[in-house]
Amino acid sequence: MKAVQRVVASHCAFCLILALLACLALPQPSAAQGNVITYGQTVEGRVTNESFRTVYAFQGQQGEIIDAVMRRLDGNLDPALLLLDSANTLIGRDDDGADALNAALNAVVLPRTETYFLVATRFGQAQGTTTGRYSLRLERIGVAADPALEAETFPLRYDQSAVRELNDAQPQHVYTFAALRGDLITIRMTRISGDLDAVLILADAEGKVLLINDETPDRRGTLDAAIVEWRVPFTASYLLVATRFGGESGNTRGAYSLLLSRVPPDQLGLSLERAILLDPGARVVGRISGEAVRRYYLIQGQAGALIDVQVTRTRGNLDPTLALFSADLAPLTEQTEGVRGQSARIVGYRLPRDGEYILIVSRFNAEAGITEGEYILQLTVR
Repeated sequence: MKAVQRVVASHCAFCLILALLACLALPQPSAAQGNVITYGQTVEGRVTNESFRTVYAFQGQQGEIIDAVMRRLDGNLDPALLLLDSANTLIGRDDDGADALNAALNAVVLPRTETYFLVATRFGQAQGTTTGRYSLRLERIGVAADPALEAETFPLRYDQSAVRELNDAQPQHVYTFAALRGDLITIRMTRISGDLDAVLILADAEGKVLLINDETPDRRGTLDAAIVEWRVPFTASYLLVATRFGGESGNTRGAYSLLLSRVPPDQLGLSLERAILLDPGARVVGRISGEAVRRYYLIQGQAGALIDVQVTRTRGNLDPTLALFSADLAPLTEQTEGVRGQSARIVGYRLPRDGEYILIVSRFNAEAGITEGEYILQLTVR
């Protein structure tokens, strides 16, 4: 994890003045502007003389450490990237922090929990002259330690094992970790000595218990414990108690290893079990190919809601298709509109019940099809 934010020099004093003046001209940001970006997502847009900036909102937690990179895709665009909080305070800016003329904000620590705004624009903003398409990617690369919290708990990071011992004097350890909405996480508590009968208790930041497990679902018969591919409901910090059967009243003891992991973003959506959570307003990118003919998405909806879904090809010769299913894969509707060979749409479908739905993006003729390429997918609820 990067420890400090890289400071990038401006082109010259004149360039700095231009950039600062452009920042002062920013409109008051608002989440109602409709452009939303989430961690691990890449969006695409265009800078023109008529529309020289686009504002993207995202939800950030205090102490999260983020990277944001804006790259030119075509034209002569000289990207510039700004980060603001909900009070329109400038937190970070860059116009050449990535390679070539691309822009990057590296290892920025978010100061509080609230809505933040990334402004994708060009060098000079309104006074600039460059135009073209761009991609913008937002990543959460870590979480800054909270000394007050760590005095009582141990921080837990993805793919870093914690090894400790439980006994009568210390029957449990409490850990804290941060996770993103939609992540599929796995937590394994494995005995490495003694007769320890492991138990895991997962709770939210307020201590409300969400899950308890005292066995490993895919390794039954052991004394280990595991929570396997649990879908995170909210972007937040969570508490994890590693203990033994019976807790303080238990009589087993021994050392254990604890490992937190998540399904990599590029593996999400390849199967029904690992469907990507699709929230209203989000614009997500994906790819259909001969190796991945279908991409699966999970929609959480309410009875009576009207939904619009659109998938649009952005690269390649993909002829996209859309189909909506119930959670048990009963077919509900397919695309009702769109431009053949370029896009597909489901317009004004009324959800019949509360619960989860499965959306599948594929290509014309599926396995027998020959088209492939990248796309943007967007869900609107009204």
